Amino acid sequence: MITAAKALGNGFPCAALLTCAKVSASLELGLLGTTYGGGPMACAAIEAVIEAIESQGLLENVRRVSDYIRSACIVGPVTASQGEGFLLGLRTRRPAKQIQAELLEGGILAGTASDSHILRLLPPFILTEEHVDMLRDALAGLPT
Repeated sequence: MITAAKALGNGFPCAALLTCAKVSASLELGLLGTTYGGGPMACAAIEAVIEAIESQGLLENVRRVSDYIRSACIVGPVTASQGEGFLLGLRTRRPAKQIQAELLEGGILAGTASDSHILRLLPPFILTEEHVDMLRDALAGLPT
């Protein structure tokens, strides 16, 4: 079983439980509790989000730009990348909080993780190579 939420409704509160056919066949109506289960607004929001992802080619964009991030951003204080899609981490020589602060001074938002040497990236699905170039250039200009 896999749960999905947050981006699924593009800000509207909703979630989904995805199962294989065998598990689904064993579930009965009323067996699972839910706050928003089956609500027409949540279902409409999810349908609209999926339609936008498909019609705008966002999954293909994420794959292409994610590959570009991993190849272009191993510069300056960054030694490696990890993660998949747009849930990425850049491993840093120096503490990631220092690099995060330096990037913020240049107008670039990034996060950190429980590992003090991981700069966390969670960009929107519409991120482009031009945005990655800005990150790469900023990173290249930082002390290692």
